[in-house]
Amino acid sequence: MKRYFVVAAFAFVFQSCTTPSLELKNELLENRTDAPVIINRADVKKLVGEIPADKVPVVLGADGKHIPSQVDDLDRDGNWDELVFVSNFASNETKSPQVKLVSLNEVPQYTIRTNVRLGEGSIEEGFEGVDQAVSPKGYTGVPVKYQAESVSWENDIMGFRNYFDCRNAKDLFGKLSSEMVMNKIGTKTSGSYHKLSDWGMDVLHVGPSLGAGGLAMFHKDSLYRLGSVERFEFQLVSRGPVRSIFDLKLSGWNVDGKMLSATERISIWAGKYWFQSDVTVEGLDDEAELATGIVTSYLKEEKPFEFEANKEFTGVATHDKQSMNEDFLGLGILVKSAEKVRTGDAPLLPEKVIKGSRWNQPVGETHFVTQKISNNKAATHYFFAVWEKENVNWAKKESFKSLMAKQAEELSSPIVVSVK
Repeated sequence: MKRYFVVAAFAFVFQSCTTPSLELKNELLENRTDAPVIINRADVKKLVGEIPADKVPVVLGADGKHIPSQVDDLDRDGNWDELVFVSNFASNETKSPQVKLVSLNEVPQYTIRTNVRLGEGSIEEGFEGVDQAVSPKGYTGVPVKYQAESVSWENDIMGFRNYFDCRNAKDLFGKLSSEMVMNKIGTKTSGSYHKLSDWGMDVLHVGPSLGAGGLAMFHKDSLYRLGSVERFEFQLVSRGPVRSIFDLKLSGWNVDGKMLSATERISIWAGKYWFQSDVTVEGLDDEAELATGIVTSYLKEEKPFEFEANKEFTGVATHDKQSMNEDFLGLGILVKSAEKVRTGDAPLLPEKVIKGSRWNQPVGETHFVTQKISNNKAATHYFFAVWEKENVNWAKKESFKSLMAKQAEELSSPIVVSVK
């Protein structure tokens, strides 16, 4: 009996003195490149103990080298909520990197692979980057008050922008460089981003469409563009080496006489051909249909198509020689199949409407998909874009579909984080 208590006591002491370890598991039977890893603050605390205000966590690989990472304050309360990084995983691989606390001045200068930019000013006087701004009420984009007319975001593969005016449509930059370029374009000395340069170009014609993932509400067989609102605000949430996040907040959205407010949170990760859109609408009485669209004005031979990306997601996409560089461009949306309601096409608009006022301009030349949305509950979708000049494989429709399908599997099976 005495021996039993000695062994039990030893086991207790050993267990209590064991340092917690981090385990990351890829549960897919396929390799993954730049897989996002998210560790919440509570789990970091389990690994390192109390977190002083002057310390931040960093991540070290098995070789002792730093893995580029960042901490993000998602609710902007002054305390970070998540430690994030990306990592490559082999099929079914488990990793156990180390997390430790360092002083702010000890954090390495990681390679920047994501970016968000809103520049205020003018083409003549230049633009200054800001982290928050409100677009003037009634602003149609003329004269130019914002760099590249837009809030712009990018990673090392593609770039996007959202017109910061009543149009509130999204546009696309094809990139030929992994460097961050959104801070430089749209200035007096940068040259036209509509022409091919060493970094890439604006590859999409938007016009009166929703462009590359713009938003509307589908109601009584009509699309009500999320634009021409009472207030339109940009708020940066995080800008870092592996993930950038920002909010677009709009109020006074008139949907058939019903005044709504909406917040779109956009996130982009390093190494991905997509951005994530989380949309929350306030003012809905019943379940509604949020529409996300893809411009169709430059489609030549191929029609929009729909496919089962995996058991959880449906893909809605286009693929054709539809870029402004007259080469192949693939544009797609992943939405959860259980939330998808319908697909449809906005009509061609008369020339006088297209060239008329941008204020309250109807949606045209758009293939759209709708998903269920309820009051104050976020609806999530993912917008994909690939450009042939960035990678010749994207000239093939099946390659684009395979990319979306593979990413659907990865989104359905995120890296499992355990503290043991």
